[in-house]
Amino acid sequence: FFFFFFFQAEDGIRDRSPSRGLGDVYKRQGLETVLTGIRSLYRQLTQLKFQSYLQLLSKKIRSNWQRNPNVERLRVLREDALPLRDRNINFSVKVIATKKYEEPKEKKSVDYDPFERKVCEKNYLASLSKTHALIYNKFPLVPSHVLVITKEMERQTSFINRNDFYAALKVLQAMNCFVFFNGGAAAGSSQRHKHLQAIPFDSFPNCNMPLNALVEATEENDAFVEGVKYTKVDAFKFKHVLCKFERGFMSKISCGSIEKQAKALEEIYMECQRRLGNSDLHLAYNFILTKNWFFVVLRKSEVALGVVKINGAGFTGSFAVGSEEELDFVMRQDPIQILQAVTFPA
Repeated sequence: FFFFFFFQAEDGIRDRSPSRGLGDVYKRQGLETVLTGIRSLYRQLTQLKFQSYLQLLSKKIRSNWQRNPNVERLRVLREDALPLRDRNINFSVKVIATKKYEEPKEKKSVDYDPFERKVCEKNYLASLSKTHALIYNKFPLVPSHVLVITKEMERQTSFINRNDFYAALKVLQAMNCFVFFNGGAAAGSSQRHKHLQAIPFDSFPNCNMPLNALVEATEENDAFVEGVKYTKVDAFKFKHVLCKFERGFMSKISCGSIEKQAKALEEIYMECQRRLGNSDLHLAYNFILTKNWFFVVLRKSEVALGVVKINGAGFTGSFAVGSEEELDFVMRQDPIQILQAVTFPA
């Protein structure tokens, strides 16, 4: 007699169910492959749409500049290079004559908002998100000087949040530029409506920002932690924080990563304020953002040495003055001493 025993391999004891053949497995694998392909195609199309949007935004900013009313209000009368002592770096000093707008016939109310849509319609460029828009600066320092503004009224002295950084990152990617912020009157802010400013790198000679050269010259031994490294600029002897980004941390901004990067910048911003003892924003400050680093400095006054007004752009290595006399005065100074005059000693 012969006895045959048949065993079916199972991953556990189950109730009786119909047998599943290889056909069912292949069908399931085929469906998963199709769904994976659809998701991949959707991501590619979304990213393509995002890149097309950024290209159109960049083209719009550049091409519309000559047709913008502000172009007549930017007149650089003279520009000189101010050497940085003991370093092969030059700060830029410009005499800018700004043709003022004609005062409206009606008297401005206390609640007048220059960034309200109906007021800044001629300067309006594009919507950046549900919360932010892009406009030309009414009084530009350079061509294509733009502002990232909140659509609804928010105070310039309020915290910068991920929505602000989300909009700023779009501009940072669309233009070869840096973004800066004047947090408070002592930091050079003249408007109460929250706004960030963006200036193209080609406003500097050979597209070289002096602050970027100082950042690159900074020596540090600490390793990057989760893509960032907190340090200081060696040449600056006043209260500030520099956060360097690891390669790839912020340089590649995509549709899929921009929200995550905006959240990361919000956390970096708050950590910089904490390190400066300014978590409640009781002190005025400036910040400067590029794709490679984030810089925050505390401010005690707007005017340096009783003559030159300094805002966030001043720390990049670019001073703007209103007369030849002011320029001659600045040219006799050391640029670091000018910045020290409006900051707190380290």
